[in-house]
Amino acid sequence: MQNQNTHALQKLSVSIINTIFVVLLSLPFYFLFGFSTTYKVILVLIFFLYNLSFIFLTKNRCLGMIILHFHWKKVYPIKQQVLYVFLYTLSFSTIVIWILFPFDLLIFNLLFIQLPTVLLTGSTLHGYLCGRMSGYKD
Repeated sequence: MQNQNTHALQKLSVSIINTIFVVLLSLPFYFLFGFSTTYKVILVLIFFLYNLSFIFLTKNRCLGMIILHFHWKKVYPIKQQVLYVFLYTLSFSTIVIWILFPFDLLIFNLLFIQLPTVLLTGSTLHGYLCGRMSGYKD
């Protein structure tokens, strides 16, 4: 396995796979509550629990990383991984929280926070804040 610099497209691809899977898991709640605040909270909680479970079940390799055959460059302490999952979930929540129009915070988050951070540091902002949890090896 060779280490490589993480690219924005890799990070985005992993997140897209994780998001699609979590949305599929949340569909019963959507049919029950509609696109209400209750559903949004449930969706974010599912995302948090989904990612938290991977820390203990797959050595912190989420479904997106497993499907794309990515591994973290190194093993990170559990405390660091839990903080990462919390901040990753906050970033994810911008999908369902907006101010002026749907997805405004998501667009801002992706284009003005995550993308520049990945290009400058090789890590998302949440990865950088958690002790530079960055990079994949394949």
